[in-house]
Amino acid sequence: MRIRSVSLGIVRRDENILVQVINFLGISTTFYRPIGGTIEFGENSKQTLIREFREELNQEIEEPRLISVIENIFGTADDMGHEIDFIYEVNMREKSLYELEEIEGVEGSNNYKAQWKPISYFKTDDVKLVPDGLLDLLLEENNQYTSTIKHVRTN
Repeated sequence: MRIRSVSLGIVRRDENILVQVINFLGISTTFYRPIGGTIEFGENSKQTLIREFREELNQEIEEPRLISVIENIFGTADDMGHEIDFIYEVNMREKSLYELEEIEGVEGSNNYKAQWKPISYFKTDDVKLVPDGLLDLLLEENNQYTSTIKHVRTN
């Protein structure tokens, strides 16, 4: 097992957030994750977020604001993952993208759809917002973020 550091951007449109749709073959649950990715060696989490929005959506973002860090340990003893997720509030510079229902994204050689989903949508059973702990963070009363580190362990 190794620790992976990730930087993710919460982009809001009213009560909706922009998320990447992730489906795994043989799994009925649809996963959703904010736009972002793995921090590369020599890069800080803010630089990662700026790079990921450029690479995946071909978009520039305004100055990101760190809202939380989630330490996420998941899986079983035989197949465990460990992630440190830097969660930023982000605004895209191209305002016309906020009018679209879907935005085409590219991750490596794979295309994906980014969609606007209401936060309440992730309370349903057949979908999952990742990383674990992010939904609770977004549902916090009045969205009054403080500099917190959330430790989440799921089995």
